[in-house]
Amino acid sequence: MKTIILVENDPVVIKVYGSEFELEGFGVEVAPDGLVALKMLTAVRPDVVVVDLTIPKSNGTDVIKYIRSTPALKTIPVVILTKAYMTMTSLVQQAAAIGADMALLKSSCTPGQLLEVINELLSRGKPVESDPSKRIAMPAPPTKPQT
Repeated sequence: MKTIILVENDPVVIKVYGSEFELEGFGVEVAPDGLVALKMLTAVRPDVVVVDLTIPKSNGTDVIKYIRSTPALKTIPVVILTKAYMTMTSLVQQAAAIGADMALLKSSCTPGQLLEVINELLSRGKPVESDPSKRIAMPAPPTKPQT
């Protein structure tokens, strides 16, 4: 069974996405903050990490840096799932530049879409896109209707 570490502190997101992962046959371990995630990573040795950037105690960027700098973990696919948008877009881009394989926006991503990304990463064994700036799947800002 493949294992996902879900680094998330929102109980609704944990329940919705965690349940979907389990229904698809994944084992799910939840880290409610960055420090727990850092400890859990070597103990669990997951197949995929899904991380929110705005988690307590050590942010998602720190978790990604740790994964990419640890030889035993550096090839694990990392997907950012965040509510970050406008003001935090640069943080999402920074996270992609330091090694996240994909960044998805919570408000426009379903559990099924996230599973598609995860399954593609697991089948490819490499980033979805080699250019970090193209790994961010965020919708364009809404436009005003023309009158």
